[in-house]
This record gives sequence, structure tokens and C-alpha cells, in this order.
Amino acid sequence: MKLSQIAMATLLASGIAFGAQAAGNKGTVTFSGEVVDSPCDLSAGQDGTDIKVDFGQLSMAGLNGGRVATENFEIKLKNCIMNKKTAAITFTSTDQLTGKNLLKTNGTATGLGISLKGITFGTALDLTGLADGDNTLTYTASVQKADGETSVTAGTFTASTNFVIAYK
Repeated sequence: MKLSQIAMATLLASGIAFGAQAAGNKGTVTFSGEVVDSPCDLSAGQDGTDIKVDFGQLSMAGLNGGRVATENFEIKLKNCIMNKKTAAITFTSTDQLTGKNLLKTNGTATGLGISLKGITFGTALDLTGLADGDNTLTYTASVQKADGETSVTAGTFTASTNFVIAYK
């Protein structure tokens, strides 16, 4: 009798252990991407296809006083096989301030504009020095008072630009 009680207890304990394993976490892994006719891979997420530049909290008084806040960002090209190809990058946006090389901002903050150092929106810029392997393109974004007539007001802001890298 004692043997069957011990066997029953062992069987019951192993059933609880197996049940506990079956009740663990579970999830799904989804794989996605896009195949493009390009000599380089564009990194996913923050380094390539979905870049976010966070300026943090900026002083309204500083911006109204002429201060320009800057943040760098990178575009990473991986596994390039250039085969003597050249490349140019073009940044575009439908939200440009008229007559200025500044992006218009959206949100509750007003009077701001965003520029990219060395970039004229809508104009291709040759990319020199691209080599086989991995390449990092570094740009500097600046947020500033959009013009001398309008004061910057407090609030949040966003702006966006698209980029295309064309290879020849």
C-alpha cells in the first residue's frame, strides 16, 4: 500500500511539473522585410528605415534668443557591394516652410523650423566614399526659430522628411 501511495504521489508531482511547463509564456515571432534593387542593405529601425531624432526638452527663451539645438543621427548601409556604383541621397518633405530650407513643425509648439546641415531639401547630394561592406552616413539636424518675426511658443513638436538613396 505504501508503495502505491509513493508511486501515486510521484505521478501526481510529475503531472504538476508538466502542467506548469505547459502554462508558461508563449508568443509569435514575425519576420518581415523588403527586397530592393540596391547594392546595400538599409538597416532596420532606428539606424535606417525608421529613424527618430529626439531633441528632448528645449528652452523656449533660448530658442527665441537665437540658440540652435542640434542632434546627430545615422543611416547605416550594410553589406554593400558597390561594383563601382555611385550614390546620391535626397531628403524630401511636403512640410517645408515656403522660401526656406526648413521643415515646418507640427504640434502645439509654434515658430520652429528644422534643418539638416549640408542638405537642401529636394536636391540630391552625392555620397562620396561608399565602400564595399558597411557604411554609416551621419547627419546633423537642427531645430531653431523659424524666422525673426515669429516667437517660438511652448509645446510639443514633430516633423518628418523622407530620404531616397539612388545608385548609378
